[in-house]
Amino acid sequence: MRAFFWSASIALVTMLYVVGCGRDSAPPAAAKATPDKSAAAAHGHDHAAGNHDHGDHEHADGHDHHDVPITEADVQMPANYAEAVTRIQGYRDAIRSAATGAEPELAHRPLDELDIVLNRLPEIARDSGVPKQQWEAINTGARELRNLFNQVHAAIDEHHEPDYAAVAQPIDEQIAKLTQALATP
Repeated sequence: MRAFFWSASIALVTMLYVVGCGRDSAPPAAAKATPDKSAAAAHGHDHAAGNHDHGDHEHADGHDHHDVPITEADVQMPANYAEAVTRIQGYRDAIRSAATGAEPELAHRPLDELDIVLNRLPEIARDSGVPKQQWEAINTGARELRNLFNQVHAAIDEHHEPDYAAVAQPIDEQIAKLTQALATP
C-alpha cells in the first residue's frame, strides 16, 4: 500500500510540474510564433500585446511566462550578413525598450532570438561572402554582444531591474564594428 501511495504521489507531482499553471506556461515549438488566444482569454489579456500587468493574478509556481525556451528552429535566420546586422539592430531596440520599460521580462524573446543569431553570425558572414579578414572581428563582436546582452538577461531572470544604460554604449560600439564589415569590399 505504501508503494502505491508513493508512486501516486510522484505521478501527481510530475504531472503538476509538466502541466504548470496553464496552457501559456510552455507552448509547443509550433505555437510559439502565434499568440495563444486561449491563454489570453484565461488571464483576461493578451500576453503578445505587451500591454498588460499582473496585478489581477499571480502565477503560483513563480514562472515567467515570457521566458519560453526557444531553439534555432523558432527563429527565422537572416538570409545574409547585411540582413543579420539590421536584425541585430532591431533586437537591440526591442530589448532596450523592454528593459527600460515597465515590463522588462518582455525582453526575453528578443534576447533569446538575438543570442541564436549572434551565435550563427560568423557562419552567416562567411556564407554571405564577407571577406575572410573580417571574420575574426565579426566573431569577437558577436561574442562581446552576447556577453553584454547576457548581463541584461541575467538581471531579468533574477527579477532585478536590468541596467541597460550600463551596457548601452559598448553594445552600440560592437554593433558599429559589425556594421563596418558591410563597407569592407
